Amino acid sequence: MMSNSCMPMVVGVLFAILVGQVVTAETFSWRPHVIRQGDGKGGWITRNAQLQFLAGRIEGKVEPLAFGGGAGTTMGFGLAQMDNGEVVFLGTWQGKGSGPQTVVAISQNRGALWTELQPIPGISSRPMNLTNLGGETLSFVADRRHYSHDNGRTWTDHVPHPKTEEGMPFNLEGNAWVDRDKDGKAKAVYEIGWHYKPGEKHPRDDAWAVFRRSADGGRTWTDEVSPPQWKMHITHNGKKYVRGISEGAIVRAANGDLVAALRTDMHPRYLDEPNADHYEGTGISISKDDGETWSPINLVFEAGRMHANLLRMSNDDLVMTVTVRLDIADEKMASYRRGCEAVISRDHGVTWEVDRKYILDESEFFDHAYPHLGSCGHLYSIVLDDGSILTTHNNYLTKLATLIRWQP
Repeated sequence: MMSNSCMPMVVGVLFAILVGQVVTAETFSWRPHVIRQGDGKGGWITRNAQLQFLAGRIEGKVEPLAFGGGAGTTMGFGLAQMDNGEVVFLGTWQGKGSGPQTVVAISQNRGALWTELQPIPGISSRPMNLTNLGGETLSFVADRRHYSHDNGRTWTDHVPHPKTEEGMPFNLEGNAWVDRDKDGKAKAVYEIGWHYKPGEKHPRDDAWAVFRRSADGGRTWTDEVSPPQWKMHITHNGKKYVRGISEGAIVRAANGDLVAALRTDMHPRYLDEPNADHYEGTGISISKDDGETWSPINLVFEAGRMHANLLRMSNDDLVMTVTVRLDIADEKMASYRRGCEAVISRDHGVTWEVDRKYILDESEFFDHAYPHLGSCGHLYSIVLDDGSILTTHNNYLTKLATLIRWQP
């Protein structure tokens, strides 16, 4: 049984229609789940994990899933474990006939049971870069940068989300890195944002990524840089292209380097495909001087995998989780698989074990009218206090936030 808290603890409710009867899972929580890991030789090893859906209930109101209709849709965008052990989930919920609401849920047992989804007043957009600033303080960015000083229960503090020094937007996805003092409080926060120059737009033009640092929890920013190494110069079919970077995730490796996982503009060979967004990829860039300069981009996934999140484990391995919008290999569709994967670096981000990747969740998907359409998007991962990883990602087929608890 769970201890009492200021919000009643309940489990997310999943409705399904089976033989004409509505079935409710009142104790829906962790269920056995199998993940696959590459064996480095083209085969797979299966490993045990746990999975659950977080869905359907907000302020005591329950809506059955309406597949294709958008009712009861829950999407996850952030996770954090606080100093008191509670885990905070941040996402959006959308009921039938209503717009999206930004919501928060809290778990006191590493995600086994959750509070009802609580709407955050006055916010209806996707919450990005949920960041634990130490103590009871969290922040995320939507229209502004919002703060909670009571472990995610209320969000009354907010400041403007500054543009870049050139006055350009600082769009955010991915995760920040926080350097902490001896008490666990934030000393410095590092983020990567992005924008397009005036008159430029996706996908033909190259995106511009910006790195910056805050010494006051994200209220003001300094040390801004747009590294020239974050531009890729590619020749394709005799024509030269410049490709850039949009969203980024950051982690500090055990050797002190800052490692960035960057969403790359798509390769020119995909420019004429029907939905370029799904053809973007993921590359790594490393800074040895706290973000002043960065290495050239090392492509880990040229296309089809993005929304990277970076973690450092207790053994100093780095873990990168990515959304699989398209399973592309050798410049072509390798399978119909979509979902969520993870890869590990054992040398501070220099190389990544792609042949030993983890398939955390997968589903087969194909739309004959739109064969390259992705069916999933956005994720967030954290290391829990027991050493396991908690990942949330969004499967657009179920319209539910998927939670996976696993161990690399």
